[in-house]
Amino acid sequence: MIRTITALSTLLCFTTLSWGKPLSEVEWVDQNLKNCVEKTAEKNNWQNSEEFTELKCHKMKIKSAQELNDFTSLEDLSLFSNQLTVLDLTALSNLTSLNIANNKLSDLKITGLSKLQTLYLFRNKLEEVDLTGLKGLKKVRLMQNALTKLDITPLISLEEGHFFDNQLEDLQITGLEKLTFLDVKQNPMPDELYDFYDEQDGIVISHDGNADDWQ
Repeated sequence: MIRTITALSTLLCFTTLSWGKPLSEVEWVDQNLKNCVEKTAEKNNWQNSEEFTELKCHKMKIKSAQELNDFTSLEDLSLFSNQLTVLDLTALSNLTSLNIANNKLSDLKITGLSKLQTLYLFRNKLEEVDLTGLKGLKKVRLMQNALTKLDITPLISLEEGHFFDNQLEDLQITGLEKLTFLDVKQNPMPDELYDFYDEQDGIVISHDGNADDWQ
């Protein structure tokens, strides 16, 4: 009898975790995000956070999106062109595609998202971002930010990287054996680094060269 009750309790607990949190129980901070989530749920007949595998909320003036940490089944998330300034998505371990471009981000946490393959973060206000654990990332667009330092060496699967129009003085690519394209134009990099880039075989690297010398 005790074993039966224990087994039943375990099953009920597992079922609850599998279904996630009912949307009616999510404590929304941003009404615009809530509207987008509810519209998506209605379209797909989703009732719980764990049913969401994709979410697209563009140009909706969203300022906060931390509630999305309850949506851990998300694989494709796009919050393009909103008003986000701070965001932590480290709980979304199933993400394969993430687009938070054209926001106002100055603080972003995405470490450990090992399944992530594409990342769009251009046109934000990021001075730095930790890419540790993003071992599956193949394509990243981080141009038009305020990056002063960046370590992309953890991105062992990276094939294409866009980092132009930042404040980077250095960007190491050692160990990135799958990298085929890199854009670092409009960064204050030394000529020695450009020379190193030019010596690399099998990689197209777009840079400003000795542009200052031409003036």
